[in-house]
Amino acid sequence: MGRIIFVGLDVDDQSFHGYAVCAAGELNFEFSCKPNVGSLTKKLEKISPDKSLFRICYEATFLGFSLSRALLKYGYQCAVIAPSLIPEVNGPRVKTDRLDSRKLAEFHRSGLLTVVSEPSEEDEQVRDLVRSRVFLNRQILSFKKHALSICRRAGIDYRKAVNKPTACHWTDQHRRWLETELNKMNSGAMKSNLELMLMTFGQMEKQLETYDEEIERSAQSGRFARKVNSLVCYRGINTLTALTFITEIGDVKRFGHPRQLTSYCGLDLSEYSSGGLHLRRGITKMGNKHMRTAAVEVCQKAMAHPKISSHLKRRRKDLSALDIAIADRCMIRLYKKSRRLIEREKPRNKVKVACARELLGFVWESLNQAIV
Repeated sequence: MGRIIFVGLDVDDQSFHGYAVCAAGELNFEFSCKPNVGSLTKKLEKISPDKSLFRICYEATFLGFSLSRALLKYGYQCAVIAPSLIPEVNGPRVKTDRLDSRKLAEFHRSGLLTVVSEPSEEDEQVRDLVRSRVFLNRQILSFKKHALSICRRAGIDYRKAVNKPTACHWTDQHRRWLETELNKMNSGAMKSNLELMLMTFGQMEKQLETYDEEIERSAQSGRFARKVNSLVCYRGINTLTALTFITEIGDVKRFGHPRQLTSYCGLDLSEYSSGGLHLRRGITKMGNKHMRTAAVEVCQKAMAHPKISSHLKRRRKDLSALDIAIADRCMIRLYKKSRRLIEREKPRNKVKVACARELLGFVWESLNQAIV
């Protein structure tokens, strides 16, 4: 049997549903199996013993690239498909796992699917480390809001006590004051709750510090050091943000132009132009949200006058003059663009997003320069 067999898989925790079809359409085989590689390979062997004939695909899901790598070890060629770029068929209102697998197989045969670039296992592990750190930081922020709301209901108001309406919460001074207020309380549910929350908050901060140490260690490894150094010389980009860009982008060479990287992050503008009507709308938000968020956060102070702070000067020590020159061009470009948009009375949030699009172009240039 020398015909290419296209297989679409719909994967979930309960079972794998598959559909196999040949290039000429003479083979149509449906199957389902337990959600593990061993059961799947047994089904594939029944279709054909020649593993080189198979072209398997499945949507990017919670499995990530684990199933693809496992099938590769068995000798099968498998691709992970971008779910948002799968063609939509109008009309049908029935959606099942069986139909989804058949749709994937037929689209894969027709070459209508977009394959997700697969990172190396080391890159994926570091990317998951960075994402976990971001997740923990968001948990800490939510925890702080929860603790402050409880204090507010209990009448424990730090700003009123120090008579400073703009006093910052969760500083060392605020914590000492909060511990003093706890000592004044009688034993009860409120005191126990606040004590436990402060204890949990301290543990979460220690965990965050451990994450930062691991991320710093990964950034200084030979695999990432050159790329990280090319990005930390930017104003607003620290080691965490630099490693976020590097691990989320992967191989920057797959983006032939900065516009492609912008689209990958979902920062390109949506447009509706038809029948003489031309509308430019907001950003699509259809790409990598982790990179999009990091790029916008970098541009929070893009409107500030170009200046090399002492902290930035320390980060730039012993770095390449070319990398620093690209970063300086970026800082000046973002400042001019932000001031121009502010003078046109554009909302500040829109200005930051516009600057984030410009920033990605310079990041693309720096990463390409780093691998030359």
